[in-house]
Amino acid sequence: MVSQEIAHIHSEVTGLVQKVLVREGDAVSAGEVLAELDPVDFQLNLSIATAERERAQADFERKSRGYRPEDVDTIRARLENARALYLLEETNLDRNRTLHDSGVMTDRDWVVFQKRLDAAKALVNSASAELAKMLAGYETYDIQEASATLSLARSREKLAQRDLEQTHIRSPIKGVVTRRAVETGQQVASMDNIFEIQDPDLVWLFAEIGEKNASRIDIGQAAEIHSDATGSLAPGRVARLGKALNFSTHSLPLWIAWKETIDLPPIGSFAYARINLDPLPESYTLQRQWVHLNDESHFVWVVLDGTLSQRKVAIVEDHGDEVVIRVGLEPGTPVVVSPPSDFRVGMAVEVQPYIPIGTDGVSPAPSLSLSDMKSY
Repeated sequence: MVSQEIAHIHSEVTGLVQKVLVREGDAVSAGEVLAELDPVDFQLNLSIATAERERAQADFERKSRGYRPEDVDTIRARLENARALYLLEETNLDRNRTLHDSGVMTDRDWVVFQKRLDAAKALVNSASAELAKMLAGYETYDIQEASATLSLARSREKLAQRDLEQTHIRSPIKGVVTRRAVETGQQVASMDNIFEIQDPDLVWLFAEIGEKNASRIDIGQAAEIHSDATGSLAPGRVARLGKALNFSTHSLPLWIAWKETIDLPPIGSFAYARINLDPLPESYTLQRQWVHLNDESHFVWVVLDGTLSQRKVAIVEDHGDEVVIRVGLEPGTPVVVSPPSDFRVGMAVEVQPYIPIGTDGVSPAPSLSLSDMKSY
């Protein structure tokens, strides 16, 4: 028995398991916490991300509204002080030059005075440029850069918040814990599968049917299900078919659903189903020219998955131009009737899936008809 809805639950983040809250067989509801990881590192990451976002937001708001009037006044006062200092130094320029030329001021003192004058001029230029920038406001690219930095900081904060929330590992569906692969104190990595949850109200019987009857099964076909757990028979239907035969078992996988969803057997219990099919013919009649001989064994050419291959057959009756074979053919098998020399393109007739039983209860051997001929 398997559920139609199975959730394989993994950890979204890497961390140390602090608590495991469920065991195998426990019933859980959608959103219920199954395990908890140690949240300390994730809380710290969130605090750092929040601080970075707040700083980026303050910078963006400051650049968006422009400089504060008090900041402009401070720079204007600095410029006035710088100009006053420069004018003071500049008034001494002619006097100090005369003193230096006459030998009263030494070369060293003259150089010191010139450096002091240059420094005062540099302060004026710096304060003047800063005041002009503040009066003009921030450049557009400065605001755009601050906006981008804020968006990035917000995204990092959201990721940190999500990672913290992911330390609580929850069940996405209502169901039963059918697998638990984690213990307290265990280190789990991101994407490690640690729980399996199955919904017991949506149960399928997984089964297989032999290749001889595989082509006769359709979705929606009625079935009768016997459960060992309940000891009862219940009506069902074929809900899903496998895409291809299992080559190791020569059978087709299929899933059978209960018609009623009340008192279903538990997941993992054993059950089997019976599907009523029309009888298959026990033998087929073929034209002799379609049957070949190789090492004293008879065979026919058939088409399997688009490839020609030999299929051994057993002749039980010989009627001259026709022969009856009992072993080797299954319904739906295309038997080649006109293979060319290169075996690339030819014609084949398809073995019919079933025939009505005769009045005497014996299945006749139907003839493979050229009306069923197909190209391959």
